[in-house]
Amino acid sequence: MLLDLAIADKVKQLRREGLRPSEKLAAQIVRAGDAAVGPLLELATDLDLLHGDAPECFAPIHALRLLGEVGSTAIIEPLLREFPVGLEYEDERLPRVWAEEAPQIIGHFGVPAVAPLWAIADDATGWAPAARNSAMMALVYVTAVAPDTHDLIVAGLRERLAAAEDRADAGYLASALANLGVKELYPEILALYRAGKIDPEILPAGAARQLLLSDSTRRLACAKHPLWERYDQHGPFANDE
Repeated sequence: MLLDLAIADKVKQLRREGLRPSEKLAAQIVRAGDAAVGPLLELATDLDLLHGDAPECFAPIHALRLLGEVGSTAIIEPLLREFPVGLEYEDERLPRVWAEEAPQIIGHFGVPAVAPLWAIADDATGWAPAARNSAMMALVYVTAVAPDTHDLIVAGLRERLAAAEDRADAGYLASALANLGVKELYPEILALYRAGKIDPEILPAGAARQLLLSDSTRRLACAKHPLWERYDQHGPFANDE
């Protein structure tokens, strides 16, 4: 109990840390392991803070990134329940960072994340479309962390795309495959666009073509970033911004 209270207090300190938490504080939280998950998750999902004033506005991002370092797959469902992330504010930078990084951080878990992500992606009645799409994107990021999963994840997405009856669902599946850069699927996916089976509002055909025919290595590499590399490269936290 005393340990839990101490870690909860450490997590609360993230509200005062500004753009970058101290390395000492981050290390203390990560070393607490499972004891840190609850307090971090509570802070990471307090998305109203993202639209507030500094330094508290940065706290959900710090908590999200530290959850990736703790490494508990128990965070997958609570994080994806936050989608769609509200962007109807004057400054959307922090919500966009959160929405972009959550699938990366889940994908960072690798193989253990695969089964729960498929369960969410396949549950059209229990999950919002944006959450299911984010689950698919997290699966895409898993392939960068655990390359042995690549072929099975591609096969799973391709099978679901072939069976998809909903155009929006087909759009999300096509987007996932496009982000994987599966060049050989270009004729197949283009044919689905031509047949009107993919909603181009989800991903325009031109964008799908560009992604499918490009190398996915760089765009998926974010899933492999360790904590401080993430701060160095991801704005508005990045050193060059």
